[in-house]
Amino acid sequence: MNPIFAENVQILQQGVTLLESISNERYKQKHEVLASSIGEHFRHIIEHYEMFWNGVSAGHIDYDKRNRNPLLETDRLFAITTLKHYVSQFLTKSIEPKSLTISQNYNPTEKVPITLSHTNRELLFLLSHTVHHYAIISILVKLNGGSVPDGFGYSAATLFAKMERKS
Repeated sequence: MNPIFAENVQILQQGVTLLESISNERYKQKHEVLASSIGEHFRHIIEHYEMFWNGVSAGHIDYDKRNRNPLLETDRLFAITTLKHYVSQFLTKSIEPKSLTISQNYNPTEKVPITLSHTNRELLFLLSHTVHHYAIISILVKLNGGSVPDGFGYSAATLFAKMERKS
């Protein structure tokens, strides 16, 4: 398996493991410190994977076309099923590394920028983006008195560096 696919599978499976360990109430609960819920962060992550898979075959990924599906942020079991679907995509489909274009507008008053990218670069972006949101999710879980699996919310490079320092 493509190593970048394998890393995306691993990170998505981390999300499944975490979601299987919390209640739906905790999933939906907003914490006043961050004004967001675990579910809102998972919806955001999942919809970036959706945009990747929807756009990669066409050669253009538009990260602004997310549906912002409220079910993904309120129904933990639906989020688990959706994460497992994207795990399955990585396990059963292959993507030839290729150039593509990306659009994502950070300033709605400006024209939407379209930039060149590559499938592997976007897969690395998804990893980094997911780890970033997992770090926030980790805080939310802990603020609500829960715990997260070891390594959750850390990039593989950070975990490796921590191990290197210990030895």
